[in-house]
Amino acid sequence: MLAAGASAAYGGALADALTRAPSPVAAFVPGATSGAILLVVALVFRGRGLGAALFLAGGTYVAAVAAAGNAVDASAPLVAVLLLLSGELSAWSIDEGLEIRAESRVVWRRGAAVTALALAGLAAAVLVVALSAVPSTHGLALTLLGAAAAVGAAGTGIWVARR
Repeated sequence: MLAAGASAAYGGALADALTRAPSPVAAFVPGATSGAILLVVALVFRGRGLGAALFLAGGTYVAAVAAAGNAVDASAPLVAVLLLLSGELSAWSIDEGLEIRAESRVVWRRGAAVTALALAGLAAAVLVVALSAVPSTHGLALTLLGAAAAVGAAGTGIWVARR
């Protein structure tokens, strides 16, 4: 079940990348296909290729946004959270294949931690994208607020990861 969730999140990130791509979408299909194959390999062979799969999905998305010429992509927070969930759920699926079974309390806590991490990441990413869309001609106060939000986003991610 976790593998299905990881695959769905990964597919959502790739689908967003391919819909953002300019008219020659064929240039992005090899990277997306390779990443999807590596995700399946990672799920079958206990994690081998998971990092490369996530890298290819993120790289495909970045290349599609850069090729489309958009300055700020409003769906970037969603793609970031989908890739985060894909990686976390894939790792969880791989852990479930081990001989050692976790207690139900541990499973619930891990689920709550993944949920909190995803929601905190989404909130921070939305804030950063929203502030980056504000033109810099609005003064020093908004520029400082944007810098503080970026530092706060990074700090929130580190804080949640350490808990």
